[in-house]
Amino acid sequence: MRLCMLISALGALLLGGCSNSEPPIGRGLPKTFGFTPAFEQRLRGRFPVGSDEPRLIAELRDEKFTLGEVRDPSSRYRNSALYEASHGLFCKGEWQIYWTASKGVIIEIGE
Repeated sequence: MRLCMLISALGALLLGGCSNSEPPIGRGLPKTFGFTPAFEQRLRGRFPVGSDEPRLIAELRDEKFTLGEVRDPSSRYRNSALYEASHGLFCKGEWQIYWTASKGVIIEIGE
């Protein structure tokens, strides 16, 4: 009986710790690995082509994304942002955003 209670408590602790592991821009979306159409749809809805790149960068910094440049010359994207969450063995997540801008305006954005 004690073992069952301990296992239940441990399971709740492990799974409960996952609840806030995503960035605000990803909250409430289904948790999946790899490409997620729901996240990309939200991203493009919030920052559509033609929107302000400095606003995108400010929000990503506020949400604790790590910003970088895409160094692959064959990529259509020039900038990247990465958010990694790791809360224990079972709670790992990664969100990536890629975009290209010209003169402060987003001309392409994706995940």
